[in-house]
Amino acid sequence: MFIEYSEEQSMLRDSADRYLRDNYSFESRQAAIKEVRGFSADHWQTFADLGWLAMTFPEEYGGFGGGALETMILCEQFGKYLVREPYLESVVLVGGLIEAGADRALKEKYLSGLIAGELQGALAYLEEGSVADPTRVQATAEHSNNGFAISGKKTVVLNGPEADFFVVSARVGGKKESARDGISLFVIRKDAPGLSCNNYITYDGRSACELQLHKVAVDKESLVGDLGNAAAIAGPVFSHGIVAVCAEALGAMDALLAATIDYTKQRKQFGQSISAFQVLRHRMVDMYMEIELTRSLLMATAWKLDNAAPDADQCVAALKAKMGKAGRYVSHNAMQLHGGIGTTDEFSVGHYFKRLAAIGVMFGSRDSHLSRYSKLSV
Repeated sequence: MFIEYSEEQSMLRDSADRYLRDNYSFESRQAAIKEVRGFSADHWQTFADLGWLAMTFPEEYGGFGGGALETMILCEQFGKYLVREPYLESVVLVGGLIEAGADRALKEKYLSGLIAGELQGALAYLEEGSVADPTRVQATAEHSNNGFAISGKKTVVLNGPEADFFVVSARVGGKKESARDGISLFVIRKDAPGLSCNNYITYDGRSACELQLHKVAVDKESLVGDLGNAAAIAGPVFSHGIVAVCAEALGAMDALLAATIDYTKQRKQFGQSISAFQVLRHRMVDMYMEIELTRSLLMATAWKLDNAAPDADQCVAALKAKMGKAGRYVSHNAMQLHGGIGTTDEFSVGHYFKRLAAIGVMFGSRDSHLSRYSKLSV
Protein backbone atom coordinates (compact mmCIF):
# COMPACT_ATOMS: atom_id res chain seq x y z
CA MET A 1 0.00 0.00 0.00
CA PHE A 2 1.39 3.40 -0.98
CA ILE A 3 0.54 6.41 1.14
CA GLU A 4 1.70 9.85 0.14
CA TYR A 5 2.84 11.85 3.14
CA SER A 6 1.51 15.34 3.68
CA GLU A 7 3.95 18.24 3.71
CA GLU A 8 3.92 18.27 7.53
CA GLN A 9 4.55 14.52 7.72
CA SER A 10 7.46 14.77 5.29
CA MET A 11 8.93 17.59 7.35
CA LEU A 12 8.62 15.46 10.50
CA ARG A 13 10.42 12.55 8.85
CA ASP A 14 13.18 14.72 7.42
CA SER A 15 13.75 16.75 10.58
CA ALA A 16 13.88 13.62 12.76
CA ASP A 17 16.34 11.94 10.41
CA ARG A 18 18.50 15.05 10.21
CA TYR A 19 18.64 15.63 13.97
CA LEU A 20 19.38 11.99 14.81
CA ARG A 21 21.96 11.64 12.03
CA ASP A 22 23.82 14.71 13.25
CA ASN A 23 23.47 14.20 17.01
CA TYR A 24 22.78 10.54 17.76
CA SER A 25 25.82 8.58 16.68
CA PHE A 26 26.30 5.03 17.91
CA GLU A 27 29.27 6.20 19.99
CA SER A 28 27.25 8.94 21.74
CA ARG A 29 24.46 6.44 22.35
CA GLN A 30 26.89 4.06 24.04
CA ALA A 31 28.18 6.90 26.20
CA ALA A 32 24.63 7.83 27.24
CA ILE A 33 23.99 4.25 28.39
CA LYS A 34 26.53 4.80 31.16
CA GLU A 35 24.58 7.75 32.58
CA VAL A 36 22.41 7.22 35.64
CA ARG A 37 19.20 7.22 33.59
CA GLY A 38 20.60 5.06 30.80
CA PHE A 39 19.77 7.70 28.20
CA SER A 40 20.50 11.35 27.51
CA ALA A 41 18.39 13.88 29.41
CA ASP A 42 19.55 16.50 26.90
CA HIS A 43 18.20 14.48 23.98
CA TRP A 44 14.90 13.97 25.79
CA GLN A 45 14.53 17.70 26.37
CA THR A 46 15.36 18.36 22.73
CA PHE A 47 12.67 15.88 21.69
CA ALA A 48 10.24 17.98 23.74
CA ASP A 49 11.52 21.26 22.26
CA LEU A 50 11.12 19.88 18.74
CA GLY A 51 7.51 18.98 19.49
CA TRP A 52 7.97 15.23 19.13
CA LEU A 53 6.54 14.48 22.58
CA ALA A 54 3.45 16.55 21.74
CA MET A 55 2.94 15.09 18.28
CA THR A 56 -0.03 12.80 18.93
CA PHE A 57 -1.87 14.64 21.72
CA PRO A 58 -4.94 16.87 21.14
CA GLU A 59 -4.35 20.54 20.52
CA GLU A 60 -6.37 21.54 23.59
CA TYR A 61 -3.68 19.95 25.79
CA GLY A 62 -0.74 21.42 23.91
CA GLY A 63 -0.35 18.74 21.25
CA PHE A 64 -0.49 18.73 17.46
CA GLY A 65 -3.33 16.26 16.92
CA GLY A 66 -1.29 13.63 15.07
CA GLY A 67 -2.14 9.95 14.84
CA ALA A 68 -0.69 6.54 14.10
CA LEU A 69 1.01 7.74 10.89
CA GLU A 70 2.97 10.39 12.78
CA THR A 71 3.90 7.84 15.44
CA MET A 72 5.06 5.50 12.69
CA ILE A 73 7.19 8.16 11.00
CA LEU A 74 8.92 9.14 14.22
CA CYS A 75 9.48 5.64 15.57
CA GLU A 76 10.94 4.43 12.28
CA GLN A 77 13.71 7.01 12.69
CA PHE A 78 14.14 6.00 16.34
CA GLY A 79 14.70 2.41 15.26
CA LYS A 80 17.15 3.42 12.54
CA TYR A 81 19.39 5.16 15.08
CA LEU A 82 18.77 2.82 18.06
CA VAL A 83 17.21 5.59 20.14
CA ARG A 84 16.95 4.59 23.81
CA GLU A 85 14.81 7.45 25.08
CA PRO A 86 11.43 6.14 26.39
CA TYR A 87 9.09 7.55 23.76
CA LEU A 88 7.03 4.35 23.54
CA GLU A 89 6.82 3.83 27.28
CA SER A 90 6.14 7.37 28.45
CA VAL A 91 4.38 9.04 25.52
CA VAL A 92 2.67 6.39 23.39
CA LEU A 93 1.49 4.09 26.20
CA VAL A 94 1.17 6.13 29.39
CA GLY A 95 0.30 9.40 27.65
CA GLY A 96 -2.04 7.57 25.30
CA LEU A 97 -3.94 5.90 28.16
CA ILE A 98 -4.32 9.14 30.09
CA GLU A 99 -5.47 10.98 26.99
CA ALA A 100 -7.92 8.20 26.08
CA GLY A 101 -9.51 7.57 29.45
CA ALA A 102 -8.67 10.08 32.18
CA ASP A 103 -10.90 12.93 33.22
CA ARG A 104 -9.94 16.50 32.41
CA ALA A 105 -8.30 17.19 35.78
CA LEU A 106 -6.01 14.17 35.44
CA LYS A 107 -5.13 15.09 31.85
CA GLU A 108 -4.24 18.63 32.83
CA LYS A 109 -2.15 17.33 35.72
CA TYR A 110 0.00 14.93 33.70
CA LEU A 111 -0.17 15.56 29.95
CA SER A 112 1.49 18.96 30.08
CA GLY A 113 4.41 17.49 32.03
CA LEU A 114 4.80 14.61 29.59
CA ILE A 115 4.70 16.95 26.59
CA ALA A 116 7.26 19.31 28.13
CA GLY A 117 9.62 16.45 28.99
CA GLU A 118 9.35 17.28 32.69
CA LEU A 119 7.56 14.06 33.67
CA GLN A 120 8.02 10.46 32.65
CA GLY A 121 5.60 7.62 33.12
CA ALA A 122 5.66 3.83 32.99
CA LEU A 123 2.88 1.34 32.34
CA ALA A 124 2.67 -1.51 34.86
CA TYR A 125 0.32 -4.06 33.33
CA LEU A 126 2.27 -7.28 32.80
CA GLU A 127 2.24 -10.09 35.36
CA GLU A 128 3.86 -13.51 35.35
CA GLY A 129 2.37 -15.56 32.53
CA SER A 130 0.49 -12.64 30.95
CA VAL A 131 2.84 -11.60 28.12
CA ALA A 132 0.37 -12.50 25.37
CA ASP A 133 -2.74 -11.65 27.38
CA PRO A 134 -2.77 -8.35 29.32
CA THR A 135 -6.23 -9.18 30.68
CA ARG A 136 -4.73 -11.83 33.00
CA VAL A 137 -4.55 -9.60 36.06
CA GLN A 138 -4.15 -10.82 39.63
CA ALA A 139 -3.37 -7.43 41.21
CA THR A 140 -6.36 -6.22 43.18
CA ALA A 141 -7.89 -2.85 43.99
CA GLU A 142 -10.01 -3.02 47.15
CA HIS A 143 -12.46 -0.28 48.00
CA SER A 144 -11.44 1.90 50.93
CA ASN A 145 -13.06 4.92 52.56
CA ASN A 146 -11.43 7.49 50.30
CA GLY A 147 -10.63 5.40 47.21
CA PHE A 148 -8.81 2.14 46.70
CA ALA A 149 -6.00 0.04 48.20
CA ILE A 150 -3.96 -1.68 45.49
CA SER A 151 -1.92 -4.84 46.05
CA GLY A 152 -0.04 -7.10 43.67
CA LYS A 153 3.11 -7.54 41.64
CA LYS A 154 3.91 -6.26 38.14
CA THR A 155 6.75 -7.47 35.96
CA VAL A 156 8.79 -5.97 33.11
CA VAL A 157 7.72 -2.40 33.85
CA LEU A 158 9.68 -0.66 31.10
CA ASN A 159 11.10 2.74 32.07
CA GLY A 160 10.08 2.02 35.67
CA PRO A 161 13.40 3.16 37.21
CA GLU A 162 13.12 6.60 35.56
CA ALA A 163 9.35 7.09 35.85
CA ASP A 164 7.84 9.76 38.06
CA PHE A 165 4.53 7.91 38.13
CA PHE A 166 2.95 4.64 37.02
CA VAL A 167 -0.28 3.66 35.34
CA VAL A 168 -1.17 0.37 37.01
CA SER A 169 -3.81 -2.19 36.08
CA ALA A 170 -5.69 -3.91 38.90
CA ARG A 171 -8.82 -5.99 39.22
CA VAL A 172 -11.81 -4.61 41.12
CA GLY A 173 -14.71 -6.73 42.29
CA GLY A 174 -13.14 -10.13 42.78
CA LYS A 175 -13.75 -11.54 39.30
CA LYS A 176 -11.49 -14.32 38.04
CA GLU A 177 -8.05 -13.26 36.89
CA SER A 178 -8.66 -13.96 33.18
CA ALA A 179 -11.92 -12.00 32.87
CA ARG A 180 -11.73 -9.11 30.42
CA ASP A 181 -14.09 -6.89 32.41
CA GLY A 182 -13.43 -5.76 35.95
CA ILE A 183 -9.93 -4.37 35.29
CA SER A 184 -9.23 -0.72 36.10
CA LEU A 185 -6.29 1.63 35.57
CA PHE A 186 -4.87 3.85 38.29
CA VAL A 187 -2.24 6.58 38.32
CA ILE A 188 0.21 6.07 41.21
CA ARG A 189 3.09 8.35 42.13
CA LYS A 190 6.45 6.65 42.47
CA ASP A 191 6.85 7.83 46.07
CA ALA A 192 3.52 6.35 47.19
CA PRO A 193 3.78 4.42 50.50
CA GLY A 194 3.64 0.65 49.97
CA LEU A 195 5.18 0.77 46.49
CA SER A 196 8.66 -0.65 45.85
CA CYS A 197 10.75 -1.18 42.71
CA ASN A 198 13.39 -3.78 41.94
CA ASN A 199 15.32 -2.30 39.02
CA TYR A 200 17.22 -4.22 36.34
CA ILE A 201 18.43 -4.05 32.73
CA THR A 202 16.58 -5.93 29.98
CA TYR A 203 18.10 -8.13 27.29
CA ASP A 204 18.23 -5.22 24.85
CA GLY A 205 19.79 -2.86 27.39
CA ARG A 206 16.67 -0.93 28.43
CA SER A 207 15.77 -0.15 32.04
CA ALA A 208 12.88 -1.96 33.71
CA CYS A 209 11.70 -2.96 37.15
CA GLU A 210 9.56 -5.39 39.08
CA LEU A 211 6.86 -3.41 40.86
CA GLN A 212 5.57 -4.58 44.23
CA LEU A 213 2.43 -2.96 45.64
CA HIS A 214 1.20 -3.56 49.17
CA LYS A 215 -2.08 -1.82 49.95
CA VAL A 216 -1.05 1.31 48.07
CA ALA A 217 -3.70 3.94 48.77
CA VAL A 218 -5.06 5.94 45.82
CA ASP A 219 -8.01 8.31 45.68
CA LYS A 220 -10.89 8.07 43.24
CA GLU A 221 -9.46 10.93 41.18
CA SER A 222 -6.52 8.66 40.23
CA LEU A 223 -8.81 6.32 38.29
CA VAL A 224 -8.22 6.38 34.52
CA GLY A 225 -11.59 5.96 32.84
CA ASP A 226 -14.64 4.18 34.22
CA LEU A 227 -14.27 1.51 36.88
CA GLY A 228 -13.68 -1.92 35.35
CA ASN A 229 -13.30 -0.56 31.81
CA ALA A 230 -9.52 -0.74 31.32
CA ALA A 231 -9.65 -3.27 28.48
CA ALA A 232 -11.77 -0.98 26.29
CA ILE A 233 -9.47 1.98 26.97
CA ALA A 234 -6.22 0.07 26.49
CA GLY A 235 -7.14 -1.74 23.26
CA PRO A 236 -6.70 1.21 20.84
CA VAL A 237 -3.65 2.47 22.77
CA PHE A 238 -1.97 -0.93 22.51
CA SER A 239 -2.71 -0.94 18.77
CA HIS A 240 -0.82 2.35 18.48
CA GLY A 241 1.93 0.82 20.61
CA ILE A 242 2.22 -2.09 18.18
CA VAL A 243 2.48 0.33 15.26
CA ALA A 244 5.20 2.18 17.18
CA VAL A 245 7.36 -0.89 17.90
CA CYS A 246 6.86 -2.28 14.39
CA ALA A 247 7.94 1.06 12.92
CA GLU A 248 10.98 1.00 15.19
CA ALA A 249 11.71 -2.53 14.00
CA LEU A 250 11.40 -1.38 10.38
CA GLY A 251 13.96 1.37 10.95
CA ALA A 252 16.28 -1.12 12.65
CA MET A 253 15.95 -3.58 9.75
CA ASP A 254 16.70 -0.82 7.24
CA ALA A 255 19.86 0.05 9.18
CA LEU A 256 20.91 -3.61 9.41
CA LEU A 257 20.50 -4.15 5.68
CA ALA A 258 22.52 -1.02 4.89
CA ALA A 259 25.26 -2.11 7.30
CA THR A 260 25.31 -5.61 5.82
CA ILE A 261 25.58 -4.39 2.24
CA ASP A 262 28.40 -2.03 3.23
CA TYR A 263 30.27 -4.75 5.14
CA THR A 264 30.02 -7.32 2.34
CA LYS A 265 31.49 -4.77 -0.08
CA GLN A 266 34.51 -4.30 2.18
CA ARG A 267 35.06 -7.90 3.31
CA LYS A 268 37.23 -9.80 0.86
CA GLN A 269 37.49 -13.54 0.28
CA PHE A 270 39.39 -15.31 -2.48
CA GLY A 271 40.60 -11.96 -3.78
CA GLN A 272 37.20 -10.28 -4.19
CA SER A 273 34.46 -8.67 -2.11
CA ILE A 274 32.02 -11.22 -0.72
CA SER A 275 29.19 -9.03 -2.07
CA ALA A 276 30.08 -10.48 -5.47
CA PHE A 277 29.00 -13.97 -4.38
CA GLN A 278 25.62 -14.75 -5.83
CA VAL A 279 24.33 -16.70 -2.85
CA LEU A 280 25.01 -13.75 -0.54
CA ARG A 281 23.34 -11.37 -2.99
CA HIS A 282 20.26 -13.58 -2.87
CA ARG A 283 20.31 -13.42 0.92
CA MET A 284 20.37 -9.63 0.89
CA VAL A 285 17.61 -9.46 -1.72
CA ASP A 286 15.46 -11.67 0.51
CA MET A 287 16.21 -9.36 3.45
CA TYR A 288 15.13 -6.40 1.33
CA MET A 289 11.89 -8.13 0.33
CA GLU A 290 11.00 -8.91 3.96
CA ILE A 291 11.59 -5.27 4.87
CA GLU A 292 9.47 -3.89 2.04
CA LEU A 293 6.59 -6.26 2.71
CA THR A 294 6.64 -5.19 6.35
CA ARG A 295 6.78 -1.52 5.33
CA SER A 296 3.69 -1.87 3.13
CA LEU A 297 1.69 -3.60 5.86
CA LEU A 298 2.85 -1.07 8.46
CA MET A 299 1.72 1.91 6.38
CA ALA A 300 -1.63 0.27 5.67
CA THR A 301 -2.17 -0.51 9.35
CA ALA A 302 -1.33 3.03 10.49
CA TRP A 303 -3.69 4.48 7.88
CA LYS A 304 -6.50 2.13 8.90
CA LEU A 305 -6.09 3.04 12.58
CA ASP A 306 -6.22 6.74 11.80
CA ASN A 307 -9.33 6.25 9.69
CA ALA A 308 -11.07 3.78 12.03
CA ALA A 309 -11.31 1.12 9.31
CA PRO A 310 -13.41 -1.93 10.28
CA ASP A 311 -10.50 -4.32 9.67
CA ALA A 312 -7.94 -2.24 11.58
CA ASP A 313 -7.59 -4.81 14.39
CA GLN A 314 -6.95 -7.58 11.87
CA CYS A 315 -4.22 -5.49 10.26
CA VAL A 316 -2.61 -4.83 13.65
CA ALA A 317 -2.46 -8.58 14.38
CA ALA A 318 -1.14 -9.33 10.88
CA LEU A 319 1.49 -6.59 11.20
CA LYS A 320 2.85 -7.86 14.52
CA ALA A 321 3.01 -11.40 13.19
CA LYS A 322 4.75 -10.26 9.99
CA MET A 323 7.20 -8.09 11.90
CA GLY A 324 8.13 -11.05 14.10
CA LYS A 325 9.03 -13.12 11.06
CA ALA A 326 10.81 -10.33 9.18
CA GLY A 327 12.74 -9.06 12.20
CA ARG A 328 14.04 -12.53 12.96
CA TYR A 329 15.01 -13.20 9.34
CA VAL A 330 16.77 -9.88 8.74
CA SER A 331 18.60 -9.78 12.08
CA HIS A 332 19.78 -13.40 11.92
CA ASN A 333 21.09 -13.00 8.38
CA ALA A 334 22.79 -9.71 9.20
CA MET A 335 24.50 -11.33 12.17
CA GLN A 336 25.57 -14.34 10.12
CA LEU A 337 26.94 -12.28 7.23
CA HIS A 338 28.93 -10.07 9.60
CA GLY A 339 30.44 -13.05 11.36
CA GLY A 340 32.08 -12.72 14.76
CA ILE A 341 32.34 -8.92 14.68
CA GLY A 342 28.55 -8.70 14.74
CA THR A 343 28.39 -10.16 18.26
CA THR A 344 30.63 -7.54 19.89
CA ASP A 345 29.27 -4.68 22.01
CA GLU A 346 31.55 -2.26 20.16
CA PHE A 347 29.66 -2.88 16.91
CA SER A 348 26.07 -1.81 16.29
CA VAL A 349 24.79 -5.00 14.64
CA GLY A 350 24.47 -6.91 17.90
CA HIS A 351 22.48 -4.08 19.47
CA TYR A 352 20.01 -4.04 16.57
CA PHE A 353 19.76 -7.84 16.86
CA LYS A 354 18.86 -7.64 20.56
CA ARG A 355 16.36 -4.83 20.08
CA LEU A 356 14.56 -6.72 17.30
CA ALA A 357 14.43 -9.83 19.48
CA ALA A 358 12.88 -7.81 22.31
CA ILE A 359 10.33 -6.17 20.00
CA GLY A 360 9.39 -9.61 18.70
CA VAL A 361 7.81 -10.54 22.06
CA MET A 362 6.43 -7.13 23.06
CA PHE A 363 2.61 -7.03 23.06
CA GLY A 364 2.59 -10.75 22.31
CA SER A 365 4.60 -13.10 20.13
CA ARG A 366 4.18 -13.86 16.44
CA ASP A 367 2.22 -17.02 17.24
CA SER A 368 -0.18 -15.22 19.58
CA HIS A 369 -0.95 -12.62 16.92
CA LEU A 370 -1.42 -15.25 14.22
CA SER A 371 -3.97 -16.84 16.53
CA ARG A 372 -5.61 -13.46 17.14
CA TYR A 373 -5.72 -12.78 13.40
CA SER A 374 -7.45 -16.09 12.70
CA LYS A 375 -10.10 -15.35 15.34
CA LEU A 376 -10.72 -11.83 14.01
CA SER A 377 -11.05 -13.15 10.47
CA VAL A 378 -13.92 -15.50 11.26
